[in-house]
Amino acid sequence: MAHELNYNKQRGSWSFASHSEVAWHGLGQIVDKAMTTEEAIQLANLDYEVAKTQVFMKTEGGIDVPIEGYFSTYRTDNDDALGMVKSRYEIVQNRDAFAFFDTIIDSGEAIFETAGVLGKGERIFLIAKLPDDFVIGGEKIEKYILLTNSHDGSSSVIAGLTHVRVVCNNTLQAALQGLENKVSISHINGAQNRIKEASKLMGIASTYSYQVKELFSQMVDYKMDEEQYRNYFTRVLTPEYVSRNPMENKEASTRLKNLVDMTMEFALTHPTQTTAESNGTLWGGYNAISGIYNYVKPYKNSEDKFNNQFFGNANKKMIKSFNEAVVLL
Repeated sequence: MAHELNYNKQRGSWSFASHSEVAWHGLGQIVDKAMTTEEAIQLANLDYEVAKTQVFMKTEGGIDVPIEGYFSTYRTDNDDALGMVKSRYEIVQNRDAFAFFDTIIDSGEAIFETAGVLGKGERIFLIAKLPDDFVIGGEKIEKYILLTNSHDGSSSVIAGLTHVRVVCNNTLQAALQGLENKVSISHINGAQNRIKEASKLMGIASTYSYQVKELFSQMVDYKMDEEQYRNYFTRVLTPEYVSRNPMENKEASTRLKNLVDMTMEFALTHPTQTTAESNGTLWGGYNAISGIYNYVKPYKNSEDKFNNQFFGNANKKMIKSFNEAVVLL
């Protein structure tokens, strides 16, 4: 299935938990409050451990010969194989991934919004809410950390910042040009190093949030007329790829014009765009890009919408809209 959520056969439940809102895939456990570490671990079926075992090669004579330096990771609760790693690979257990937040929150504090397991358990993800929000033009901007970890050697432990605009309920990817907004914690380092990285992230969070707040405030103050809106939307929405086929270019030009027209209409008429802070400002133009991909643009289904907004073309356009806004400022 496209969502790749893990289904725990022993418990008969999907390995996903969410605070308040039903996720796009409609699966998992929904709770009426933010979760503590223990609640998130239990509700999302994250309470399994991972181990390593030597990889062997079977010869033609039926003899098992160890492959030097290679191990397989597996779940100890059901023996599902997760991936192939080298000898230096250090497993970061799911509870250790939660321990990443120990330098950020008090023990037992409820901050986790979502948690889940993907595949057979080779990847997990957590979203935690940071305590300090800020207000831009009367709108509340909430701060979150998204953390993901793999057990198959495919990636490090990665944590990054994201902001949610409550008005349109659309997660905005944190994309600051020239500013680091995520940390990557290698699986060959120890727990002490991970704690240091967590502290490093909080330093980045403080600097990042301050700079983003300042930029957002400048967007509110930056006035734009309809021609400036159209030029901004055209720069953001123009495809990076240019075909050598004249007919394809003509079709792409028509699609671009239609998309720019839709975005213009959204920017000028949608209820989220008619506030004093958004109407005729760069802030309104910037949010119109995320709005068009959230409210107007058609998708095949909810899975296609999710993948587009977080990993695909919609995500790229929202990042580009931020970078183009910074250029204007």
